[in-house]
Amino acid sequence: MNSLYLKLKRKKWSLIILLTIFIFVLILNLKTLYIADDYVYHFFYQTSSPTEIVHQQKISTLLIPASMWNHYFLWNGRFIAHSIVQYFMQFDTKIPFDICNSLIFVVLIMRMDRFASKLSNKKAQAFVLPLIFVFTWFYLPFFGQSVLWVSGAGNYLWMSVIYLGFIMYNLKFREASLQTFVAAGIIGFLAGASNENSGPAAILIVLLFMIKRFIETHKISLVSSISVFFGAVGFLLMLLSPGSQKRGMMSRTWLVIHKNLENIYNLTFDNWKWLYLLVIVLTIAGVVLKKLSIDSCWSIIFFMVGHFAAVYAMALSPEEPQRTFFGGVIFLGIALFIPVYALFSEVKLVLPVLSILMIILFVRSYVPAYQDINQSYQVNKMQYEKILTAKKEGKNSAHVPILPVAKSTYNATYQTFTLDEPSDQLMNLWVAKYFDIGKVYGYHIK
Repeated sequence: MNSLYLKLKRKKWSLIILLTIFIFVLILNLKTLYIADDYVYHFFYQTSSPTEIVHQQKISTLLIPASMWNHYFLWNGRFIAHSIVQYFMQFDTKIPFDICNSLIFVVLIMRMDRFASKLSNKKAQAFVLPLIFVFTWFYLPFFGQSVLWVSGAGNYLWMSVIYLGFIMYNLKFREASLQTFVAAGIIGFLAGASNENSGPAAILIVLLFMIKRFIETHKISLVSSISVFFGAVGFLLMLLSPGSQKRGMMSRTWLVIHKNLENIYNLTFDNWKWLYLLVIVLTIAGVVLKKLSIDSCWSIIFFMVGHFAAVYAMALSPEEPQRTFFGGVIFLGIALFIPVYALFSEVKLVLPVLSILMIILFVRSYVPAYQDINQSYQVNKMQYEKILTAKKEGKNSAHVPILPVAKSTYNATYQTFTLDEPSDQLMNLWVAKYFDIGKVYGYHIK
């Protein structure tokens, strides 16, 4: 007990910072209600259109495998992500998800910090945590859709914890045993099946570390080889799903791919050019000042390769929503914070001062983001109240206010499908199914 107290005391600043991050994200989660696909996943999956369904069955844990079987053949192969989404959809309240999702976000921050400290060979520093958090706040694409939206978070935030765990597991050379084989196979399969671009990019990063290890030691890790093999199996199983093949049909001529590459470059370079420059400058400074080892430099290169692979793989996709760059941004962040650790972790006051400056910038951004999210929340809450009141009064239809146009990408409703005026619009139909009422009409608030 005494040793635990001493350990907690040593980690007090880290715990305070992580708790603060948890609270900030939890507040936004609690202010974000169900949106778009969330209504679909409340039910046993049969189709994306509720008009084609005769009997609608609410999802439960035991029904998830069969539901995902339908989803695999009809929509896409992300059965890992959507199993998580559907698990939380069985509850009558979103609060269990809000709490767990905020914790998963904290785990993501901790994993990025763990990679940066380990690969820079430096002791973990509490005041790097705020810097990583602010990095994710400003650079994770469409924060509302990839972190706060249930369906989006399941596909991007939760999957990032899985494929980062896969990379971390394989950084260490592990002795062959039944236990390590089973663990390697499971985590490899989950990482490969996480999503179409970040999962294989994570496998590529592990392969690069394996090649480096082989060149240095002339040894091949059987455990990592099994992990990569099952990662490839998971990826192919996801990618080759009939649903994904139908939705992903596109003419993959060089002209189409070249145009997609150009679009991705234009979309990302404006947002990240200063980060690229910062990684280069800090890495060069680390080498010149002899703060970065050759191993650390290779680690930076490998994560940058993973970053570009995750981003530019989307050139083979018929669409490139920015939230799909989530994993690429995470890999870029790890590459950035390796030299940050190497240069500043042992310099007094630099990290605390940087943290204070970044927190000021964060608060200036958080306040308007919260206001925008809260405005949507209040109208969304009013929608629920009007529908429930109509049901209580025995009415077969409800008239509800339409959400205002979201101003911020931190708002999960930004550029997503929401209720419209006609009752036969897709989201109106799904909301009516969810509340078990005949029709839902929308009207604009004056």
